[in-house]
Amino acid sequence: MTRDQEVTSRIMASIPSRNTKPELTLRRALHRRGLRYRLHLPFPGRPDIVFTRARVAVFVDGDYWHGNTWRLRGAESLDAYLSASANAEFWRVKITANMRRDHAVTAELESLGWTVIRAWESDIRHDVDRVATRIQTTVRAAALQAWTAS
Repeated sequence: MTRDQEVTSRIMASIPSRNTKPELTLRRALHRRGLRYRLHLPFPGRPDIVFTRARVAVFVDGDYWHGNTWRLRGAESLDAYLSASANAEFWRVKITANMRRDHAVTAELESLGWTVIRAWESDIRHDVDRVATRIQTTVRAAALQAWTAS
């Protein structure tokens, strides 16, 4: 069954790029731990959560849009996962471009002295405390390093 492209376009346009459920869940978990952060600062890639003093940028990456769904579903590759879908080439190009952009943004921020953490939405849904602990450990270590360097 194929869907009209106009309908698909409307559905895709309605998906939020900010303040998604996984992002809000993670932010609440970090706030409960006493971590304070900034949101959506105009940095390369527009990180979802930013710890400015520690110089840590966090991205909450959606599994489908950033190329993780095929792994979760046990497919051999992104191409194999998309092969049965309508408009497979369009999605392959789109998702591959997103993945390349993610790598470029991470490299750019790291070259500017930032630590980048990318959290999959599925990891947040599965165990938000584990993801929050990873971020907390990184932020506290980076903040301590910045404090001792000054």
